Amino acid sequence: MRLRHFAYFLLLTVVLAGLLHVLGVFALPYLSSQTAWKRLEAAGDANKIIRLESGKSGRQILSMMAPDIRYAVCRFDLSDGPVRLVTPTENGLWVVALYTPDGDNFYAVNAEDLVRPLFNLVIATENQTVIEEGVDAPVEADQVAVVRSPTFEGIAVIRAPLNDQSEASVAEQALANAYCGPYSAQDK
Repeated sequence: MRLRHFAYFLLLTVVLAGLLHVLGVFALPYLSSQTAWKRLEAAGDANKIIRLESGKSGRQILSMMAPDIRYAVCRFDLSDGPVRLVTPTENGLWVVALYTPDGDNFYAVNAEDLVRPLFNLVIATENQTVIEEGVDAPVEADQVAVVRSPTFEGIAVIRAPLNDQSEASVAEQALANAYCGPYSAQDK
């Protein structure tokens, strides 16, 4: 009889320990004080391009940054209206991805899919008006992608992979020419 009670106690202990472990793993991102969002807030203002160094592990603003990719980010805030993100692309490998502050990806496109040498995105919430969207949009609007954000704040990440190190300065110059700022219908 005692052995049976001990077995139930041991089984219950293992199940509870497993449950606590799973809950702890899922809670960890919400309990962390040094999220990518917090590190980006400290790195620069909203609606501005911030070029990131791939640097050493542990000192990176974003986790797992590859040394053969150049990065730029824009921590966007749509409270005052839509935001325009424009960056030239140097090859079809470039990627622009949009994330919520919690890290949920809600949009990604690579330069090869765009078939044009310029990413030109307007990020807006569902309730914000964007001239480039709709049937009465000007002809130039075909070159602009309008992305509807599920949140007022988020992160746009531009990844510029290098085919070889000789492309590093070209990619860095292109990222230096990137723009992230308030939307204006006259911008192109």
